[in-house]
Amino acid sequence: MAEDARESSDSSPPPPAPPTPPREEGSAEQFEAVAPAAEEEAASDPGMGTSTPATPATPYEPSPRPRRPPGVPADAPQEVVRAVEAAIAGGPDLLREVVSQEQGELAHSVVDVLLGTMGGADEACDATGTGAPPSVMSNARAAVAAAELLPHLPCDGEPSPRTRIVAGLHAALRACTRNRAMCSSAGLLATLLESAEKLLVEMDPGSSWDGTPLLQCIQVLGGHSLSVKDLHSWLGLVRKALGTSWATPLMLALEKAMGSEETRGPAATFEFDGESSGLLGPGDSRWPFLNGYGFATWIYIESFSDTLSTATAAAAIAAAAAATSGKSSAMSAAAAASALAGEGTAHMPRLFSFLSSDNQGVEAYFHGQFLVVESVGGRGKKASLHFTHAFKPQCWYFVGLEHTNKHGLLGKGESELRLYVDGSLYESRPFEFPRISKPLAFCCIGTNPPPTIAGLQRRRRQCPLFAEMGPVYIFKEPIGPDRMRRLASRGGDTLPSFGNGAGLPWKATNDHVKSMAEESFTLNNEMGGSLHLLYHPSLLTGRLCPDASPSGSSGLSPPTYSLCT
Repeated sequence: MAEDARESSDSSPPPPAPPTPPREEGSAEQFEAVAPAAEEEAASDPGMGTSTPATPATPYEPSPRPRRPPGVPADAPQEVVRAVEAAIAGGPDLLREVVSQEQGELAHSVVDVLLGTMGGADEACDATGTGAPPSVMSNARAAVAAAELLPHLPCDGEPSPRTRIVAGLHAALRACTRNRAMCSSAGLLATLLESAEKLLVEMDPGSSWDGTPLLQCIQVLGGHSLSVKDLHSWLGLVRKALGTSWATPLMLALEKAMGSEETRGPAATFEFDGESSGLLGPGDSRWPFLNGYGFATWIYIESFSDTLSTATAAAAIAAAAAATSGKSSAMSAAAAASALAGEGTAHMPRLFSFLSSDNQGVEAYFHGQFLVVESVGGRGKKASLHFTHAFKPQCWYFVGLEHTNKHGLLGKGESELRLYVDGSLYESRPFEFPRISKPLAFCCIGTNPPPTIAGLQRRRRQCPLFAEMGPVYIFKEPIGPDRMRRLASRGGDTLPSFGNGAGLPWKATNDHVKSMAEESFTLNNEMGGSLHLLYHPSLLTGRLCPDASPSGSSGLSPPTYSLCT
């Protein structure tokens, strides 16, 4: 509109503009990045002033409407938007006053603005993880403000404002791990427990509002992260609820939280957002390794972010691979998956991508719910193998891959590819080891090299993984089924140590702890010589993390990788 106003200046002087509305308290940090272009345009236009009277003379003049978060309804009352902004900034009194003044449509408007500002509350449940990816929250502090407001919201009529806000919180917390991590960092669990005490223990016994959805929010968030302080508050709430009908549900919620799916995974993880994140390790001139390679990690896939048609095709390919046995069936099934991936139209999130500068190497990616390994050798010779295990979204797995390269008397031998799931050998197929003449240039985990790298991704899009990942082990030779099983059994919380710093646990307090520590020490010694790279998320500092393998700790290899975002 400013351009139109400038065009009309040939025939008449530019009309004065209304004064710029003052920025409201608490909105600078939240909304400053929403519309920077509009601010720059207003600052560069000589006809836009703040000292002239507000007398618009043309229909092209912009209205002085304050900026709002993208999810906030356009027809929401300005007083509600202002009160929500103040509550997010740390002053909930104004929002409580707005709710207490009128309990009709205004309370529903408060809920609309809170959920819109918070984001991530879309109800999209997909058991296969191949549909649209889950929504990520925009503002975790809005969720805390909503939880603080719960006891003050009316509960008459269904869905009541209180029921709607709890349902929105539950949907956002269930959507993905990132939402739960953001809310945990913002202190949402403590706020939910305080509101639960007011609603379930101190509320009017004659109230008919069902607090079960609130307990579900507490259970989901507690299953992600439960501090000692929050556990103490939770148990204190159970004690206060004794004699009411909520004592048992509160204790059951705590039991389910302690045994949830998230507790099966490592305490520290790498977070991949499915957009522009991934791990970038160093190259290596010794690639490919003569005896083969191995890869192992713990992974929690949020979404495969695939279309339904691609997922259906992936299931058909996996079924064809499982229906028959032998080398030909595996290769024919994999060829179809590889052809689809080569078109560059489908999203195939990468588990890892080990490539040379001319696109030779090995990649492992998800085709729907199924894992595919693809190799490209000299002269562009391509081969791929489609495994038949259907991975489920939002479940923790230990995933191991081994590619053996057996040398025969005439320089050629049988090679096979093995898939381990949760420590067990799930599938083993004959698969030719690639003949690669160039050194390793790109060691990417959770993504493939970006298309900005010249000549590398000519036909493919970048396919990052939307997942949580634990420690990443990359081996320069296969370690075998027994060590894979022991590695999976040890779990992803252990940070291995090698060399002189890895002393025996002679100070163990009991025989069981001593036995476990000695087993871990023995496993480290056995696989230390086979390790090429080891990245542990507990060592992550900013965007960099040291290589914890023996070669990395001794300074023989580049010590860090970059966490690309």
